[in-house]
Amino acid sequence: MKKNAIYDDDLLSVIEMISSQAEGCKLNFRLLNDVSDELEVISGFFNITREQALILSCLTELAFQRAITLDVLARHMGLSVLRLIKYLNDVDTLESRGLVTKYTARKSRQHAYNDVVYTVPFRVVDALRKGDASSLLVQEKYDLPMLLRKVSDLIDERSEGNLTTQTVMKEIERIISSNRDILFVSFIDDSLSLLVSKCTALAMSYWRLKDRPNISIEDYASALFDDFGDQLDFEQEMNSGTHELITKKIIKLSLSEFESDRSVSLSEQTIRKLYQDYPSLLTAAAEAPGIIPHSGINAKKLFFESRTALQLKEIEEMLKPSRFRAYCRTLKNNNFRMGVTAIFFGEPGTGKTEAVYQTARKTGRDIFMVDLSQTKSKWFGESEKVVRQIFTDYDTLRKSRRCEPILFINEADGLFGRRMTSGGDHSSTDQTVNTIQNILLQSLENFEGILMVTTNLAGNLDKAFERRFSFRVEFRNPDAACRKMIWKNKLPELSGKEAEMLGEKFSISGGEIDVYARQALLKSVLKKNGHLYDILEESCRKDNGFGSARRIGFVS
Repeated sequence: MKKNAIYDDDLLSVIEMISSQAEGCKLNFRLLNDVSDELEVISGFFNITREQALILSCLTELAFQRAITLDVLARHMGLSVLRLIKYLNDVDTLESRGLVTKYTARKSRQHAYNDVVYTVPFRVVDALRKGDASSLLVQEKYDLPMLLRKVSDLIDERSEGNLTTQTVMKEIERIISSNRDILFVSFIDDSLSLLVSKCTALAMSYWRLKDRPNISIEDYASALFDDFGDQLDFEQEMNSGTHELITKKIIKLSLSEFESDRSVSLSEQTIRKLYQDYPSLLTAAAEAPGIIPHSGINAKKLFFESRTALQLKEIEEMLKPSRFRAYCRTLKNNNFRMGVTAIFFGEPGTGKTEAVYQTARKTGRDIFMVDLSQTKSKWFGESEKVVRQIFTDYDTLRKSRRCEPILFINEADGLFGRRMTSGGDHSSTDQTVNTIQNILLQSLENFEGILMVTTNLAGNLDKAFERRFSFRVEFRNPDAACRKMIWKNKLPELSGKEAEMLGEKFSISGGEIDVYARQALLKSVLKKNGHLYDILEESCRKDNGFGSARRIGFVS
């Protein structure tokens, strides 16, 4: 047979002949003598062994008919899956060469052979169709936006269970290698040593371009890693600030009120590198400090008692753009100031701050964040200027936006308390606080827009401030029924009865439930035979005892 003359222009027919002959062959090459020349052709074309040529031929033909699991391939060849597993090194070689792609059929914390699915990439079939193996060596070139989107798509595929983390990393390595001529890609490649870090930086850059500057560490780790242990290790390094992405200043950690709710965003130096070829897109990066875009707020399910939930729903409905505009027109026609002001008060960790975030997300409003407790030391000597500037900056921002942002004053405990009466032995500090409070009262009197304030000390709220808030929402610690819902939301693996028992036994906050849930998941990984409910009960009893309360965190 003149194999080269006959088959060089019709390699797909060669593949078909080999696959057809391989049916029921049990990988016995003595039964494949009729296609020995064809096997040599495919082996030479791809520079692989005869065994690998046989497996690749079968995978290529079967890929057009169905999803190829090990069971499908084994039945095609007429042998057991266990015997086929002996040849997985050959399959792995084909995968490392990019001749086949491996997926996982479903999400699972445990790897299983029956979850693996194989397919043959289009470029391999195209090389066979054209009879040109050199096309497999051609580097896949992208411009920067397309490259970043490709990385994001790969992570989406991993999140949906279609790709393994290993496959994603191999593809990321190939993409970076082929596109180092892009300045931003070479910057990321030179700055970081780990493929996971490079993948993360590129994915976050895409989401930054798509106006999603803040990314939840937990959500991202869950999407990228198919191994739960790797996911926890990544989260721990990020949360502690020891991951190379943070130590090398590629991204920065965004600290929130809650230890369990952290996010990351690109650092300023990375943003400058990203936008150096796209300056017209550098709009959100030039925002004033303290702006939190609503598109970057992650959705969270919150649980509150019925009265609080009803008030929050009322505020949410009021702040929907069309409803808010109609409300402002009504206020104006009746000679009222055109604004909505709300104060959320209650014990620490009951969900006040997160309620503001979720209201902003649901109503499509950015947040102008002011944390007075962190800037208080700057006021003395300049109190009037600083406080007035807050409202001036917000008013300028409000007038520049199509949709009014929310002015959010967080942890305002020391500012909205009772004012000192005149006379008596008051320190200069007391006098400064009084001055600040008077400015705040005047600013609230003339306020237009949307203001939300959180405080832990509602019992000390000055009556003059109370009158200036349209909504006053109290946040209480969850009752047993609410705690049951939180337990079940955090750990769906719990039965309804187990969640109910935990809710009744331990009077703890939603934030503390979140902490215990994460600790229990870690312990369940370390203790393979440990029952989740028993681990949770032991931890809660040790820290709290029955019925005692040590409240931290938030309700979500």
